[in-house]
Amino acid sequence: MSIIETSNTVSGVLNLSPHTTHNLFLTDALSDAGIALTATATGGACGISRTAGTSLTLVGEVTSSNAKTDKATFLINLPGSYVAGSNFTVAVNCLAAGTGTLTAVSTTMTCNVYTEIAGVEALLTVSAAQPILITPSTLTFTVTGVAGMVAGSQVAIEFAMLITTSSGGNTGTINSVSYFA
Repeated sequence: MSIIETSNTVSGVLNLSPHTTHNLFLTDALSDAGIALTATATGGACGISRTAGTSLTLVGEVTSSNAKTDKATFLINLPGSYVAGSNFTVAVNCLAAGTGTLTAVSTTMTCNVYTEIAGVEALLTVSAAQPILITPSTLTFTVTGVAGMVAGSQVAIEFAMLITTSSGGNTGTINSVSYFA
């Protein structure tokens, strides 16, 4: 017989959900063309910014009193714990950095998720775009599951950062990406 300590849980109830958080490697991100990202953001694709021993982030192109949209795509296989057809969440920690004047309504992160069902690519329903702040913030998106999506299904998670400035330069930065399924 096993005893499970529950004194530190809400109402002494354990969440025995098999779902877990899966952190994604930023260096696994791909461009729209399906190729690995380079060190420089260009042509609508994020770049990989690395300072040895200090930081590794995905960065967008620098604005100059204009708007820039940069994307990063991650390919995953849904884990064995995924319940067929169920919703799952995707989280991205990001910020808009720089000295420019941001146009708040047009500084957003969008998450698009695609899968293949019966040989046909399907765009899944994902919660709405969210504002990117000037401080690191985690944005959470809910992905609506569909019939035919099962454990092991390959899913493409695409993030599109739109950074708009009325003056000066700013850039979008992705610090981390994870999903819970």
